[in-house]
Amino acid sequence: MGGGVQELDGLIGAIYEAGALPELWGEMLDTVSSQVGALGGNLIVSSSAGLTITSSPFAAEITRDFAEAGWNAQNTRVDRLLARANHPGFLTDADLHTSEELASLPIYKEFLTPRGADAGAATVITGANHDGIVIAFEAFTDHETSQKAVPILNRLRPHFARAAVLSSRAQRERAAIFLEAFNAIATPVGLLDVRGKLLATSDAFVPLLDDLVVDGIARMRLIDTDADKHLAELLQTASLQKTGASIVLRNERKLGTAVLHLIPTRRQARDLFSKVAYFAVVARPDNSSLPNADILSALFDLTPAEATVTRGIAMGQSTADLVRELEVTQETIKSHLKKIFAKTATHRQSDLALLVAGFR
Repeated sequence: MGGGVQELDGLIGAIYEAGALPELWGEMLDTVSSQVGALGGNLIVSSSAGLTITSSPFAAEITRDFAEAGWNAQNTRVDRLLARANHPGFLTDADLHTSEELASLPIYKEFLTPRGADAGAATVITGANHDGIVIAFEAFTDHETSQKAVPILNRLRPHFARAAVLSSRAQRERAAIFLEAFNAIATPVGLLDVRGKLLATSDAFVPLLDDLVVDGIARMRLIDTDADKHLAELLQTASLQKTGASIVLRNERKLGTAVLHLIPTRRQARDLFSKVAYFAVVARPDNSSLPNADILSALFDLTPAEATVTRGIAMGQSTADLVRELEVTQETIKSHLKKIFAKTATHRQSDLALLVAGFR
């Protein structure tokens, strides 16, 4: 286990490098872990935008398995660590549990100990904007080794805290640069947190307020009530943070007037200290012809076949016409239409035709 002045200087340099370049946090945790006798590390940020975790490779796998197995619901490690959040240093599993608990609690007996991950060390740091930051090193060879690592980790702790503040400031600067870029190309975009709260907007987004969207207290609201209901449902799904979504915005005549594209930010280390979860980009139609299949596919997340069927319906074709033209069965067209209705929030072919007509 390292601990000399030269080794510490190298680790401190790596910590501040990660502070300036947040995408390096995972790599830095790996470097520190190898020096203190652990197999990996986690950096967990809890804020109003939700919980964000970045991990070294080993810790990423076990952290994912831990969450998928449902152990977060009975995680005495975190509960007891947070109860001692004012402790100005790292605490080990042996500090937080008795030897009897380490041998008998299900979280250890059934998950951590069989994976060689029952000995860890972690600390709580208050970050910028009062975010809660937990830095944890996992899978020491035994509890004695984790306790021997604590003096070294405590010497590094002030540097972890300063690097976290530096990363937070770097992310705010990046958000400002994003908005400047969108302003330069006159693109209406809003920056949303994970709950849909509007954090900041480009200049071109401002005129849409009270026209298409409303800056609500809890989250951004859409004037189109059906679209707003759809947005509320999407924000409750985990898939939105992976794939994004497109929402059709209609006027009082139910004609499509714009599409709201929700584009997720990459929830990796570079976004660890950022509250921005989504870019909300509003696209309005500006051409006089029906959109082609590629555009329809992009607007409504349709497959190529679904986009072709959608355009056919908008052009006035019947399902029988589409069966002949596409050389498929009636059941295939019905299956496509069912999926198209779900993706476009329509219920009838006439509604679908009106919607697409709004994008002439």
